[in-house]
Amino acid sequence: MQRRFFAGAPACRARKRSFLQRLLPRAAASLALLASGAGAAGLQVAPVLVEFASGETSQVLRLFNSSTSPLRAQVRVQAWAQSEGVEQLQPTRDIVASPPILALAAGRTQLVRLVRLQAAGPAGEKSYRLLIDELPPEVAPGRQGVQFLLQHSVPLFVLPAGVKPAIEQRGKPREAAELEVQMSPAGETVQLAIRNRSAQRVRLSELSYVGPDGRPDVLEPGLLGYVLAGQQMRWSVQLAPARLSSGGSFRARLNDDPEPTALPLVPASR
Repeated sequence: MQRRFFAGAPACRARKRSFLQRLLPRAAASLALLASGAGAAGLQVAPVLVEFASGETSQVLRLFNSSTSPLRAQVRVQAWAQSEGVEQLQPTRDIVASPPILALAAGRTQLVRLVRLQAAGPAGEKSYRLLIDELPPEVAPGRQGVQFLLQHSVPLFVLPAGVKPAIEQRGKPREAAELEVQMSPAGETVQLAIRNRSAQRVRLSELSYVGPDGRPDVLEPGLLGYVLAGQQMRWSVQLAPARLSSGGSFRARLNDDPEPTALPLVPASR
């Protein structure tokens, strides 16, 4: 799950967006674990990963207001794709949230129902993002001030027939051979283009580069991101050119694997 802060002056309704932090996607086991899923006072969300099994038509999202003031929130579902290594979100009616807009009193929980409008299972895994926005409260005319508003971005997947949810696949390492990694050095940075040729998304975290001397350079200690099924993503990471050599390798944790795995490098296409 990703969270973002929005800051702005209510009088002109201007909002400036910045990334708050990256969080490792961990499904919350119960309502008591909501705080660990969101981490800050205010709007909190659980679970932080939603999966529809083939033929399943509804899921439940829990919103919790851990602050001492009431708040309003909006829940949107957007189709999620990766084109030319760039994330793309588009409005969709494949899945709807009910209610889409809600008011939440301090210390209270609201259940939001997520409903698939097509019961038939997809031929391949389909990817979406749930965007849960904290809405600005109504402000009296002339009142000035700065507000900080949260946005949660929760990955949602609809699984094809015969595919088990991620929680049932824990402890089963993913095959790194399903990935193709191309490396393009550029000054003090390296661009990694990672293609996922498998039928399911792959989440990468704890990215490092290990040289022939065995010394690791930690490039991303937390979540790097997802590569969706059959698609490609690109990331730029800080790595000194002097560290690159034919004997080195990039390593990352794939999904919930306990240990990092070497990523297979393939020659860059010309």
